[in-house]
Amino acid sequence: MPSQRNIQEVADLKERFGKCTLIISTGFTGLPVSAMTELRRRLREKGLEYRVVKNTLASIAAQEVGRSALQSLLQGPTGLVLTTQDPAEAVKGFDEVVRTTRITLPVRGALLNGQVLTPADLTALASLPPKPVLMATLIGRVKGPLAALVWALQGPMQSLATVLQRAVEKQEGTPSSAPAQG
Repeated sequence: MPSQRNIQEVADLKERFGKCTLIISTGFTGLPVSAMTELRRRLREKGLEYRVVKNTLASIAAQEVGRSALQSLLQGPTGLVLTTQDPAEAVKGFDEVVRTTRITLPVRGALLNGQVLTPADLTALASLPPKPVLMATLIGRVKGPLAALVWALQGPMQSLATVLQRAVEKQEGTPSSAPAQG
């Protein structure tokens, strides 16, 4: 029979897993308490939560919220970085904290939208430009060819309009500009 504490822990993990956009699995063996406290504080400043979990309870919670792929990342002593913010920004924040604190934190992988990411995938995600830059680049790439198409289509129409305008001017100008004979 599970204890009330374990039942509460599973319920809490289910709630957190259900809201998370990204879950990063790490090891933490050999990390002094002072370093763990510093890591948690710095991650919290970036909008991230670091939580040491029991693998069995985390596995049950993941299964119950439909994130069973997380089970493959729960091996040995496990700490999870949880976030509800933009995954790319979260990975960048996590990467920055780990680099600046120089804490050795073995990353096992992550869960993003039900898909397991490797540590290499996380590194690639951290190297992406910020979302506004990506959006501007995408808009620029879509807008460029469209603008060229508009100019290309506008050219023949403008030429046709000019030719028609000159024809109209010529017709109007011929009778009125011809000298009266009489």
